[in-house]
Amino acid sequence: MASTKAACFIGIHKAPPNLSRTEFEAKVGALGDAIAALPVAQKNLLKLDLIFENTLMDKHMKSVGLPLAPPTVVMSAEYETLDHLAEVPASNFLTNMHEMLKDPALQNLLKEADDFGFRQSATAFAADIITKVVSAQAAGENADTNVICIYHRPPHLSEEQFAQKMEGIMDKITALPIQDRLSSYTLWLQNNAVEKHLQELGYPGPEPLLVVRASAENLDHMMEIFEHSEVAGVLIEGLRDLGFHTDHDNPVYSCVFSADVATKINNY
Repeated sequence: MASTKAACFIGIHKAPPNLSRTEFEAKVGALGDAIAALPVAQKNLLKLDLIFENTLMDKHMKSVGLPLAPPTVVMSAEYETLDHLAEVPASNFLTNMHEMLKDPALQNLLKEADDFGFRQSATAFAADIITKVVSAQAAGENADTNVICIYHRPPHLSEEQFAQKMEGIMDKITALPIQDRLSSYTLWLQNNAVEKHLQELGYPGPEPLLVVRASAENLDHMMEIFEHSEVAGVLIEGLRDLGFHTDHDNPVYSCVFSADVATKINNY
């Protein structure tokens, strides 16, 4: 398991019933542009991505029993490691995200975004990033094809057990002869570093979940991964063991989709 030099804030946002996917994505895209233009975001963020669903891999998701997503957008913001962030050295607290979340201009943007339900049905949290695979290509621009997996924790598993089981699935996949097809393969584990501040901002408490992100240089490489019989076997067996798509009646938080990534800030 690789350690990480960055931490991440994630917002998972579903479209309200009165908006189509296209309308919702346009509104979130405009919000992302406005956030990226804020001086506090330019100062404190290493990267800001908006991740939009596409349908390129739907057939392959269904073939291994993965549940497809309702209209969903993921916003991820990377910043320095938690240990490095301290607004007041004595308290060793999260400077960058604390400063971001307290910024009046950001707060106003989020209030305005309530017009299209940006916060009300969201789950948002800080996360630790565990990197399983990263290639030289992935260190540059975003890979052409991305898959986002949002897995809700089954009630019979603790947070630690859930993370261990998911890491086990990922390790089995990376041990197969498809690793050269992956540009990156990361696990985003929830932590409560900014939970208090998010709730003060009007976000609901986060759902108990984790996120896996896989990237490949192109669609053909990603399809090779999903069409590999041993990969399919690992996914089917592992996800049956987790039972994530049968133990929770809200499918928005257990879903998988291929995605387009729009990078709004990149300070790496």
